[in-house]
Amino acid sequence: MAAIWLQFGRWIVWLLAGLVLAYTVVGVLRRFIDRRAFDATDDPAGLTWSQFERLIGEFYRRKGASVTSRGGPMADGGVDLDVTYPTGERLIVQCKHWKSRHVSVKLLRELWGVLDDEKADGAIFVTSGSFSADALAFANGKQLELIDGPKLRGMMAELKRSQPAGPVAEPAQSASNPLCPRCESPMVLRTARRGANAGEQFWGCSTYPKCQGTRPAS
Repeated sequence: MAAIWLQFGRWIVWLLAGLVLAYTVVGVLRRFIDRRAFDATDDPAGLTWSQFERLIGEFYRRKGASVTSRGGPMADGGVDLDVTYPTGERLIVQCKHWKSRHVSVKLLRELWGVLDDEKADGAIFVTSGSFSADALAFANGKQLELIDGPKLRGMMAELKRSQPAGPVAEPAQSASNPLCPRCESPMVLRTARRGANAGEQFWGCSTYPKCQGTRPAS
């Protein structure tokens, strides 16, 4: 009986190892596809909504950020991408692949409204179309960047000119950065934006909001 359980345990270990390997291979393949798609795309207007979202993710990776996708065909709470730079700056991004529609102020208010709950440093709204006049007025003076179709094409072209096509290194995590006490992912240095500790720095998990682990900075 013990031998049967031992063999069963080995099968479970091999199954888990296989799943981890498959997940890693799929991730590497997807990154390769995203890099090739970014290099080959000059005008995002012809993409599907999912391709557009992945294009924007690759854009911020090439700018040195770690990117977590939170979007999809279901409701996403207004946040499609979680962007974190090595400095600890964290931004939330919403993508709308609209070819002819204007992004209204209503959508901007919704994204701005979750900024505090997300504990992010700012928000970015990216569209392949354009923004209405009231949307532009609403974003003025806020930590809310608006990127429309023409601006996005220009930013992509500038980034491609400054970087050679091909594999792009992932942003390096400093060896001095601690690991999250909850999930053991690398942590990034952040600054509290509200509460009794507003203005003070702390270590936050790089996978936030999936994991909300923290450590004191000192």
